[in-house]
Amino acid sequence: MRGILRILAISVVSVIMTGTAYLAGFGTSWLMNQQMDVTDVAQAIGQTGQPAEDRPDGFDVFWEAWRIVQREFYGKAPESQDMTYGAIRGVLDTLNDPNTLLIDPETAEVQRTRLEGEFEGIGAYVSMNEDDQLVIVSPMEGQPAMEAGLKAGDIILEVDGQNIAGMSLTDAVLLIRGPRGTTVKITVLRSEEKSPRAFEVTRGRIEVPTVTHRTLEEAPEIGYLRLVEFGERSIEELRDAIRDLQDEGAEAYILDIRNNPGGFLRSAIEVTSQFVGGRAVLVTEQWSDGREQKFRAQRGGLLTDPDIPLVVLVNKGSASASEILAGAIQDTGRGTLVGEETFGKGAVQNVYNLSDQSQLNVTIAHWLTPNGDDIHGHGILPDIVVTLTEEQIEAQEDVQLERAIEALQKQIGED
Repeated sequence: MRGILRILAISVVSVIMTGTAYLAGFGTSWLMNQQMDVTDVAQAIGQTGQPAEDRPDGFDVFWEAWRIVQREFYGKAPESQDMTYGAIRGVLDTLNDPNTLLIDPETAEVQRTRLEGEFEGIGAYVSMNEDDQLVIVSPMEGQPAMEAGLKAGDIILEVDGQNIAGMSLTDAVLLIRGPRGTTVKITVLRSEEKSPRAFEVTRGRIEVPTVTHRTLEEAPEIGYLRLVEFGERSIEELRDAIRDLQDEGAEAYILDIRNNPGGFLRSAIEVTSQFVGGRAVLVTEQWSDGREQKFRAQRGGLLTDPDIPLVVLVNKGSASASEILAGAIQDTGRGTLVGEETFGKGAVQNVYNLSDQSQLNVTIAHWLTPNGDDIHGHGILPDIVVTLTEEQIEAQEDVQLERAIEALQKQIGED
């Protein structure tokens, strides 16, 4: 339970060799494993090369204003890429949709590799503390960071002799990651020591699991599954975990998707299908013109038997693909939701890779729960509401997990 609470206490955590952010959800282009390319970023803001009559109204004024700025501004004008990104982001801001956004190439790359689940680096979870210092949350078991002696709580000061003070989380991570077999010098400060110490770490090929599992010591008849995101490998890892728990004699299951920000729509369908069967509708995409597409449960789920007790743990950090799963579990009556109201992201994005490797996410639809509810902006209310306070987290009291165990033991007792 101590490890679970530590994870819940961290609102923004990065894997040191991958990057900083999770993608909160994808549209049908990701479901089909397709990515669309835009051949010319400049054309996206109406630069010359496109016939004037084909440009959107008003772009002549844009270039007129920009030429004046270039000619007369007292100071250094921004680089052309910064200008381009600024112009695109300015246009996107007028849409009043935080999910339609432009992501720079570096961040787009680390997001992509994060969800693929395999990358090259040192193997540690990191975060920024309240003083904007890069801190190792925990080294990964058996990975280079742990083998080199790095510990949870270490504050990273330098990377290969370069001071990283004031550096963004993404930039620091990109500095640390690199090809396997190469070395990186990490200088850290430990709370119990006055002087920094340096570690040489040989980077490796890292596989980050999206699913962890165990039988609960306090309730060995219950199998516990934690899903941290909906990535490329999640379905394989989940099925292996379920089989392990079945072999260990689990009679009931807890699926913990607290602070799971989402991921691939395809993964959401595959994962949810392990618990909901019968070709039930799991989610419906609805476009602004009223068109709809329904996604149904896939055959072969391991825990679709309605007689197997199931509780799903959710909180305000459960978003997008997590809410697809939670909504399907609740609406079909397959299990019980315990925790706090979810985040409320019911929008679907298509993901476009631009020519400079930046990424454009565009909201194309909303998704609906099986009962037809649009949860965007307000989330899903659990069947059993249990709030986990900061004081309880600090005291290592996971009252949400305790309530889930109680609910399952009651069901087992009734059976």
